[in-house]
Amino acid sequence: MFQPIILSSRVLLVLSILVISYLATTEINSSSQSLIDDKLLHFLCFAYLTIIFKFTQFIDQDFWLYVIVLAYGILIEIAQMYLPYRSFEFLDIFADLMGILCAGFLLKLAKDLYISY
Repeated sequence: MFQPIILSSRVLLVLSILVISYLATTEINSSSQSLIDDKLLHFLCFAYLTIIFKFTQFIDQDFWLYVIVLAYGILIEIAQMYLPYRSFEFLDIFADLMGILCAGFLLKLAKDLYISY
């Protein structure tokens, strides 16, 4: 049987992916969103996804976890390329990658602090 934290994080991951996928493919008012806000949103969403994905314990190796989360971000950008009201942006992928790496660093730091405590 799954531990409650693992099960709840898996449900949260699925819901989060659904919400992010929906928001990433719907039309937005581009005048209300600045470039910095957009990249910060990418950074925070992918840091969040990385942390939630880590708690699901689907994958033990961090490298593959990061690859999967980044692949999801790239797939979103590819999908946006075919939407008339969205566009593919390499800077979005870069912001996704920075969020993933920052979350990985924070997870490693938290683990090291927990072990040393």
